[in-house]
Amino acid sequence: MRAWLAVLLGLVLLASACGGEVSDDAGDDDGVTAASDNASEDTVDDSSSEDATTGDAGGEDDGGEDDGGEAAEGDEPNIYIDPRGGVFADFQAGFDRGDHPFTQLDSYCVAHDAAADRVDTDDGISADEISIVHIKSRLEDAVNIGFGIPVGDMNEMFRVYVDHINEECGGIRGRMLSLETIEVSLFGPTTQEERNAACLQATDDYNAVFILNSSGFQGSATLCIVEENETMFISTQGQPDEFMERSGGRLFSLSNTNSENVRFAAQDLLASGLLTSDDVVGVAAPDTAGQPEDVEEHLVNVLRDAGLEVVFDIIGCGGSTVCTEGVSESVTNMRNAEITAFFNVMGILTAPGYIDEMVNQGFQPGDVQFFASDFNSQASELVSGQIANSPTSGDLYNGAVIIDFRDTGLYRAEGYQPAPLQEMCAALYNENNTVGALHSWNDPGDSSYGMSVSVCNIVRTAARGIYDAGDNPTRDDVVAAMNALGPVDFGAMTPASIEEGKGALPNVIQTLDFSFPCTQPIPYERSNGDPVCITGRNDFRPSPR
Repeated sequence: MRAWLAVLLGLVLLASACGGEVSDDAGDDDGVTAASDNASEDTVDDSSSEDATTGDAGGEDDGGEDDGGEAAEGDEPNIYIDPRGGVFADFQAGFDRGDHPFTQLDSYCVAHDAAADRVDTDDGISADEISIVHIKSRLEDAVNIGFGIPVGDMNEMFRVYVDHINEECGGIRGRMLSLETIEVSLFGPTTQEERNAACLQATDDYNAVFILNSSGFQGSATLCIVEENETMFISTQGQPDEFMERSGGRLFSLSNTNSENVRFAAQDLLASGLLTSDDVVGVAAPDTAGQPEDVEEHLVNVLRDAGLEVVFDIIGCGGSTVCTEGVSESVTNMRNAEITAFFNVMGILTAPGYIDEMVNQGFQPGDVQFFASDFNSQASELVSGQIANSPTSGDLYNGAVIIDFRDTGLYRAEGYQPAPLQEMCAALYNENNTVGALHSWNDPGDSSYGMSVSVCNIVRTAARGIYDAGDNPTRDDVVAAMNALGPVDFGAMTPASIEEGKGALPNVIQTLDFSFPCTQPIPYERSNGDPVCITGRNDFRPSPR
């Protein structure tokens, strides 16, 4: 049962981040309903992709005209002038889109000449086709356990974007993308076996050059793909640093790595003064394999090295998704140590019970400042909102500060408009799908808009890598091209890149605030009580790599 939660919540983090967090209500089309794919006691995803942003974006508006646009004529650089200024304008200033067929903002791809001398070059790369595989985790399985949210028809999304490249743009240098889809269960006793079988089917039967996933996929099957079968994998979900290192440059994620989530938060909180050497910080980590080690090395030790006192406990999960062993004793430890801050690294089913116990043992609102990152998906309104199932616990957690790359909640700002990339991706899908879907960023209770943008980005990033590898690329040529992409389009056009040794795309972080009950526009409506909100401050700055 633990694996399903590990897959569950990164989807919401990435999909809803493109178009707003969602409620538990069903959507209008016949797409699947899903749950986010990394809110487990296992590892984290996330996602995503970001909510589009608005405003100054953490800097002066030095990016040119207010309405933005591409400044390119003749041989001039093709630079999008981002009206948000700050890190957004700085990022776009270094992203020359040129006449590249897979980087334009007014079209998904541009028709271009086919290579005249195409030949078969490698497994999965023939003179006329390149094999790619979409592995879909059946997020609709989550409906039966109460985590259903609309994300649309992912299979149809992949089909629409691939077909557009093939039919409207002549494929990639004349080679058509050959798309296959493999579905695996979201959770259950055979999930890991199904994932490993999917890896082998994709690599052995289909000779996939790329495997793509927008619905959560993790565990040993990831290494089956990238290490054992030397195949490139693009996913929304955050991956362990170890997997990144062992992949040989073949693993790419739309989220930060697990350790980056807590390390970036710790370093940023110290640099900003939100945590100081006067603080006593509580941390309680689930005993899920790998998590205590990540938390201790990249959060606890970073804080201790800065002179902070840290009370670090490991709570037992007993092989389940709910970690209750030692919770009462841990909270007592926190109480006795008179902690002034608590960093939440727990999962969707554990954090509510732990904070309930804090209330039971006498913690009052204002006694402790809560902090979180996206570790175990606590940057998601769906996940952290469960803490407010008990209103007194929600009151205690109210005001939690979160450090993450997503721009969750900025769509609540007056005058918000999605970024051009988001609008282009969504319009293409709305106009070309065969299931009657018409997704909008402000659809209440729906993450389908965000999912379509995530899939759009995943497919086009792979296409860009294939194109850059030349007329007759080998698989290794495509790997090299992917690792040399540099700036890449991502979600709400948030700064992101792929470089040698950096397969996790995000380049920035911001501060977000948890509020309960939420009275802001477009709150996250819940079936279990008053709404919550996680809303970014729009103070984006470079990730502290």
